[in-house]
Amino acid sequence: MNSEATSNKAKRTTDVLDSFMAYQEVGEGDPILFLHGNPMSSFLWRNIIPHVQDLGRCIAPDLIGMGDSGRLESGDYRYATHRAYLESFCEVLDIRERVVLVGHDWGGALGFDWAQAHPGAMRGIAYGETLVHPTVGDEPAERTELVKFCRSDEGEEAILFGDFLLDIFLRQSTLLPVAADVEQEYRRPWLEVGEGRRPILTWVQEVPTFGDPDDVYRIIDRYAAWMASSSVPKLLIVSTEGQLAGPHLELCRTWPNQSEITVVAKHFFQEDAAQMVGPALRRWIKGLG
Repeated sequence: MNSEATSNKAKRTTDVLDSFMAYQEVGEGDPILFLHGNPMSSFLWRNIIPHVQDLGRCIAPDLIGMGDSGRLESGDYRYATHRAYLESFCEVLDIRERVVLVGHDWGGALGFDWAQAHPGAMRGIAYGETLVHPTVGDEPAERTELVKFCRSDEGEEAILFGDFLLDIFLRQSTLLPVAADVEQEYRRPWLEVGEGRRPILTWVQEVPTFGDPDDVYRIIDRYAAWMASSSVPKLLIVSTEGQLAGPHLELCRTWPNQSEITVVAKHFFQEDAAQMVGPALRRWIKGLG
């Protein structure tokens, strides 16, 4: 599908706090905010946005330090930093009422958190493959080992100066092969080795394992409790071979006022199943009040 939202040439920038954030925007009306996660950018949504761009003002930012957004001299890309920049971004772009959030990976977590802080602004929340509950002792061993490795000196070296983590995300997290030009665009923001890749590393280190880091654990615990009690309309996007599975999937299935779709996909359903997710998202948004 062709759209101005599919091209990086369509990106705009706006000053946010002491830096700037890049974003794509298309359409008019109530805001539909698309939030990506690690290690992606707004490019992730290029095949989803065209399905809904006539239903509202579609806005897809590059999170701070990611995509074409500014890098921080402090090198601080912890969750709280991303939250602060997203909050300011929404204020600058007047994203204040009748908001539909569409979140994936850490973008889903940031979206839940923003919704909890602005419940009166919410029209609906669509999400998939994200953190729906803090885990203590029930983490998949594979994820626990990955986070542990990324917190080690060896892991830091492998991520900042090698392609270890990028290869996992881009070559092991989709069912369909990622086209060479698409993979090139996803890798483009991370061509600078060393501190240029700090955001990727920090995001993995932020994943709570056995309650650490404590501040992120508590944030997820709070928004999970809110999602479990909120009547805000929700759309759960389930990937057949995704990471949101088992007890955590069953837990979020109990959240109220929720619709659900299942697509044949791994973690990045935007790459594997855009032609299923896009129309389903459209139907759901059209059904919102």
